[in-house]
Amino acid sequence: MNFPPEIRQLVLANYPMIIATLVAYFVIFVLISWAAKRKLTKDVGDYVVASRNLGWVVVTFTMYASVLSGVGMAGIPGAIYTIGTSFVVTALTGIIVSTALLWYFGPRIWVLGKEYGFTTPGDLLGEYYQSDIIRMYTVIASLIYNIAYIVAQLLAGGILLNVLSGNIISLNLGIWIITVVVIIHVALAGLRGIAWLDFFNGSLILLLLFAFGVIIMVAAGGPGSVVAGLGGIRDRFITIPGMIGIFTPSRIYGVMIGLSIGAIVLSPSAWIRMYSARSRSHFAKIGVLMLVLWLISHVFGTYFIGTYGRVLFPDAENPDFISSLLAFGVLPVFIATLFLIAVLAAIISTTDTYIHTLTATVVRDCIRTLFWPTMDDAQEFRLNRTITIGAAGICVLLALSYPVLITPLAIFAGGITAQLLPPLVGAVTWSRATTEAALVGPAVGIVLTLVWELGILPNPIAPSVLPGLATAFFINVFLFIVISYLTKPQSPEQVEKFHGLLAREL
Repeated sequence: MNFPPEIRQLVLANYPMIIATLVAYFVIFVLISWAAKRKLTKDVGDYVVASRNLGWVVVTFTMYASVLSGVGMAGIPGAIYTIGTSFVVTALTGIIVSTALLWYFGPRIWVLGKEYGFTTPGDLLGEYYQSDIIRMYTVIASLIYNIAYIVAQLLAGGILLNVLSGNIISLNLGIWIITVVVIIHVALAGLRGIAWLDFFNGSLILLLLFAFGVIIMVAAGGPGSVVAGLGGIRDRFITIPGMIGIFTPSRIYGVMIGLSIGAIVLSPSAWIRMYSARSRSHFAKIGVLMLVLWLISHVFGTYFIGTYGRVLFPDAENPDFISSLLAFGVLPVFIATLFLIAVLAAIISTTDTYIHTLTATVVRDCIRTLFWPTMDDAQEFRLNRTITIGAAGICVLLALSYPVLITPLAIFAGGITAQLLPPLVGAVTWSRATTEAALVGPAVGIVLTLVWELGILPNPIAPSVLPGLATAFFINVFLFIVISYLTKPQSPEQVEKFHGLLAREL
């Protein structure tokens, strides 16, 4: 990245203050991790789902901070910079739909997890459909989703440290630094430590995003002036189909499936947090607070950052850098440093979360279930920590080898986990769903998402109509329904075990 010389000079002139602020953040980071480790027991359930005892505010902030992450703080402003207002419409539409789904599915997942000791998506789906193959689908989805999201976070972290250092720390070295910090934290503190850190990070993120938006409006002379500064591109920027000409209403809904539903509701980390809540009654409050947090983040934060970034830096080489460059271009240096540390906090939160989730799903849904059923808790702890290091190493290599834009990578990841929605509906709502349907529909959806989103084969539907991940999702839903009606449903005993329990409890 070629830095504007005035930004690099400003960073280097304030280097001692920037380093001192970074050190102060890491002191808080270490104290939170230490406090969480003191409460960590040798029970794997405590490590994976925090003994199902997290309060609703902590659950909300850990879900918010984990998903906002480097994607929300660097990637989404970059996408708005490139695409225009239609992308923030995509994000807000997804938040509204995801909040409704979270309110509906959260209590159902919690009740089943509490009753039967489920800790991963594979526990629930594998048990309902009585199939280790379906359990493996959740492992495959977890691997693809978490690795893609972790790579996105490492790239964002490398960008951040590169900017904070005034181009002294390279992108690659920044990726390694973030990775080492995350490995140490996940291995020591488990989900409780991640959740506590997320609460702190989420609060910091929210405050600074709001402040950033307000300062932008003041600097520009009001919200209307921010948009007016776009000049000749204003009309294309603020209307559908956006700057690149493909964000039609149908594409907005299609991208929403991966950007929001796949990440906020159906990602393995979100699923695990639903298990970890203290009470099923918390989910209405979680949904409302989540909606408020995201509305503030996007309306006051990412939209104004991406838009005003386009005004001040119209020729940015990499749009993912725009929030970092704009911070030093608009904010007082100390506030800009705090904002970038908030981005760092978001990145650490998300990378923590997804490495923890990847490890838990691989160990519990694959290794323990299929290959090592006699594994005790101590062995599982050690294996979790070993796989954490191995997974982090793979993600670093991918981030160094294939640097890409952050937001498309996150949308692709969410498109994979969205394919788990039909079997989840069958397990908690639609008793006619069959094992055969759960075997075929998601498998086809995952394969088609990979084929079309990675460009192995062209999507038969025009990009302005639907992205490949959405086409794959609708094919998955169609197959799931048709095959369910053509095959034998679950036994009455199995239906009673799940649907009967939910009918009594809810």
